[in-house]
Amino acid sequence: PAAAAAPPPPPPPGASVSASAPRATKHVYGRRKTDEELDEEADAMAESTLKTLLEGENGDEVREKRLPPLKAKLKEKLRKADEEQAGKAATPAAPPPPPKFEAAQEREPVMEALAFVPGVLGGGSDDSSSMILRSMAQLQEGRNRTVQETQDQAAEMAAMLASGNTIAPAGMFIEEFEINDYPEIARKRISHREPLAAIEELSGGAKLWIKGQYHADARKMPEGARKLFVEITGPTQITVQKAKNEVRKMMEALAIRTLNIPGVSRDVIGRAGRYDPATGK
Repeated sequence: PAAAAAPPPPPPPGASVSASAPRATKHVYGRRKTDEELDEEADAMAESTLKTLLEGENGDEVREKRLPPLKAKLKEKLRKADEEQAGKAATPAAPPPPPKFEAAQEREPVMEALAFVPGVLGGGSDDSSSMILRSMAQLQEGRNRTVQETQDQAAEMAAMLASGNTIAPAGMFIEEFEINDYPEIARKRISHREPLAAIEELSGGAKLWIKGQYHADARKMPEGARKLFVEITGPTQITVQKAKNEVRKMMEALAIRTLNIPGVSRDVIGRAGRYDPATGK
């Protein structure tokens, strides 16, 4: 059997190509093989595949009947592979996606200073740097927790004030004495600062405030409203109770003077609208 012809060497650079030679179809980004190159490559592959049969007794018959169809199939496969390769080369690679810049998160001033602490302290060991960072983080966490606790306490106090309930400061005692149903003269007199200051002095440290609002008819009170009352706070329960008793005595004395009881002189019950906590009249 005749040996397969070797493919001709490529022309040297700058050599002119004759008009009869097949021209290669070039792509913008790659080169496609010519039909002659595909034919030679398919022929070499077919002969390599049927090499054993071609060298046998029926080599001529095999070359005549089986070699051409195998060569045609191989050539078609080579052509498709060449087209796919040229298409891939022609398609420019997609540019890489731009880097995602994460939004700068708001950082606490203390946390921003953490990165500079090791350098300020002279660039100590990793253990000392880690200790410093942990300490700073704990300080920041404690500050945030204190702020949050203060906000929670303020919100709780605001809610209690809105509901009308009284709040005793830490370490203090508190009592209330309602004056809404006493006569108007008594209510007005207790609202002045002079009698309140006198009762505070007699109690030994209590503080008095007039709170709430006068309501003639409790059925018409709006929701959450409080009747007129005196709030008394003090450092001890005895002080608060003493002040409360003085307020009761004053309101009852002023209320009795408005009754105009026959046979009872003003020297006994006192003048209407006047009351001296020191004398009880």
